[in-house]
Amino acid sequence: MKPFNFNEGNQEQTRREAVARARFHRWQAPGRSRVVHPAHGSIVVPHASNLAAILNAAEVWRCDWATILDAEVWAADQVEPVAKMPIHIK
Repeated sequence: MKPFNFNEGNQEQTRREAVARARFHRWQAPGRSRVVHPAHGSIVVPHASNLAAILNAAEVWRCDWATILDAEVWAADQVEPVAKMPIHIK
């Protein structure tokens, strides 16, 4: 008899849940940064790292994060309003 495996046949769902958790935590970061891109403009997003800020900005701008690698990430003032997490998920 084969032992029960909690992850068997569930790998895609487990991956989707992990991506959703990572996205949620990325948007709950306490820091703030301004991401500036020549084509997309400027936006203030939560900041855990420069990459996380670029990922958040790309999500708001609805583009692939790999296409905005020339964006600049700057520190933002704590009183500036932060963009809300988009409802859409790619």
